[in-house]
Amino acid sequence: MSWIRHCAGSRMEEARSIEVMEVLVCASGVAYGLLLAYGLKQQWRWITDPPEWTSVIYFPTVVKMIWGPKHVRRFAYLTAYGALVMSLICLVQSVVGSF
Repeated sequence: MSWIRHCAGSRMEEARSIEVMEVLVCASGVAYGLLLAYGLKQQWRWITDPPEWTSVIYFPTVVKMIWGPKHVRRFAYLTAYGALVMSLICLVQSVVGSF
């Protein structure tokens, strides 16, 4: 009987750690979106005129490489607010689902 309780307890701990990790990932997405939005308002150069090496992690860099720097700001706003909205939805679902 104690083995069954031990297995059930470890599964609950594992499920709890996954829930915590999900909340942390969603919260980091919110932070990323807010950072990009704030950087756009402040006109940080690495956001509005990104270097080419960031093309793997930052979509507006790809836009700059294909269509030129004219369209970077528009896609940077799309990236910032898209990440913010999707991460907020993720965060709300994670928090509501944990109850």
